[in-house]
Amino acid sequence: MKLPSLLLMFAISIGFCTAVAAAPQDSIDTPPWQPTGQYTHPDIRESSGIVASRQFEGVYWTLNDSGNPAALYATKLNGELIQKIAINGSRNFDWEALGIDDKNQLWIGEIGNNSRLRFDLKVVVVAEPDPYTETEAEVIASYPYRYPNENVDAEGLFIVEGIPYIVSKERERAVLYRFPSLQTDTKQVLERVGEFIGAKFVTGAGVSEDGTRLAVCTYDALWVYRGTTDDLAQMIQSTPWHLPHSFYGEAVCFDDYGLILTNEARDLYHLPQFWYEKEWTLPPKNTHSAIDLLPKTTTHGVAVQTKSYRAEGIDIGGSYITLTQETAGQAASLTVPIEVPYRDVYEIRAVLMRGLAYAHVQLSVDDTTVGVPYDCYTPEPRAGTLVSFGTAPLNAGENRIVLSIVGKASEATDYKVGIDSYQVLNASPYVERYAVLGPFPNTDIATLNKLLQSGSRLDLEKTYTGVDGKPVRWQEVTSRGDGYLDLRRDLSPTPRTVGYTLVYIHASKATDSVMLIGSDDEIAVWLNGTEIHRTSIDAGAWADADAVPCQLKAGWNTVLCQKVDLGWSWGLYLRFTDADGVLKYALQPTD
Repeated sequence: MKLPSLLLMFAISIGFCTAVAAAPQDSIDTPPWQPTGQYTHPDIRESSGIVASRQFEGVYWTLNDSGNPAALYATKLNGELIQKIAINGSRNFDWEALGIDDKNQLWIGEIGNNSRLRFDLKVVVVAEPDPYTETEAEVIASYPYRYPNENVDAEGLFIVEGIPYIVSKERERAVLYRFPSLQTDTKQVLERVGEFIGAKFVTGAGVSEDGTRLAVCTYDALWVYRGTTDDLAQMIQSTPWHLPHSFYGEAVCFDDYGLILTNEARDLYHLPQFWYEKEWTLPPKNTHSAIDLLPKTTTHGVAVQTKSYRAEGIDIGGSYITLTQETAGQAASLTVPIEVPYRDVYEIRAVLMRGLAYAHVQLSVDDTTVGVPYDCYTPEPRAGTLVSFGTAPLNAGENRIVLSIVGKASEATDYKVGIDSYQVLNASPYVERYAVLGPFPNTDIATLNKLLQSGSRLDLEKTYTGVDGKPVRWQEVTSRGDGYLDLRRDLSPTPRTVGYTLVYIHASKATDSVMLIGSDDEIAVWLNGTEIHRTSIDAGAWADADAVPCQLKAGWNTVLCQKVDLGWSWGLYLRFTDADGVLKYALQPTD
């Protein structure tokens, strides 16, 4: 799977003016928004399920999804492989989940059903092997099933008193099903328990050992429900703790009352009970810790030191940088050199500490103020506040960012600023309006040839022959608020069909630019009739996943995309770097 980003990190370095206070030693000494580790073994390609062992301390079991060997993997929390366990008696057609019961049995969910056409769904059971002495495990039971009404996809599984529960993966809802009883090798009709409040499109599920908490994860959020497994229908209707995130979560499990999450980028995260119960924001995972970088920062009128979060009374790992004004009333600031690979307008963010002693902080870039001062005062300590200061044009290469202390709230007891990490993101506008055409059979090359040979301006009134011989014409569509163009919504294709998107871009003069594009499935892009990009991935679309240097000619430029649908989602994000804000997008060139 492709990493979900082109989140451009800038190198920040701190020159320490005082002695550094060491953070307390801890087996999980990272804040919740930073990975505790990553699966580095090449066989662990995508963690689609995870459970914490109850008899082997520090062991976490995971598995791969479809098309991979039938195996379980025992790892440490840092992702280091302990042992690969071959599973005999069941192939991995689409393993999507993993559960554990109070008898130390591992339940493998052969429950993936992207096409909604599978009728061989099942859950299989193995006795938990000793990861330090064994290399194989036998399936001891297999439980096939079907759904009571419609056939749905699912990726969430957990076990309560020896009974498997399955959570559907649907865009508009999440439904909980259970096995009515356990009958080996006998296909059963699942019982519908109820529908979750809040959670939708669930990719993983886990239940606490005492049965008082149920967690489900989605690609962009975590939901934790409270109650008792004696009445799961009521529990999933309770008001959950809800934490949005950017982990692209694939699996979740409890480790005591803490949570362990994995994602498609092979990262592991530890989320303390403290954090999710307070529903504190989880900053994006690709933030970069200030204290891990080389000392290239300069300071003016501030004392700098590191401090652990636990020293502030917050029970999480990790440390952050504190800036304290040395003399009240005098200018106090910190200057950091940042580098970006190409010229564009960027959104500049910081993950800040807040509390009683914290002041107002202002950000500027190359002597230009960005946004307004941010007030870091709160009555109680609060970590991980993600602050967007606004946008600014940055040049390729090195730029200077300045954080200044500019006063404080009347209630604040000191003039401090706490910095955990920084982030910059491309902020040029996405294409909002497109002309789209299709769907066509995947074998239809003639339509593409006609489009490419039609010159710089395509005839948007022309009729083409699409799938099943149906006539299709260009139609105007609009992307979502986040910049995503949803072709499944606009073209209603069947899998393995092709669609086209068209937009014109006006540049006042010949301009070097970078096309920032994120697409699922297969895509090819032509700029003024010349192919500049082609890729095929089995993953969802992520903004700015690929950066393609290109040159826009003076006047109108034609951007034609060919999109092949391989099933499920079908769409793209598209924009061009535009530091000066001069590019114009249109459906038709104007004179």
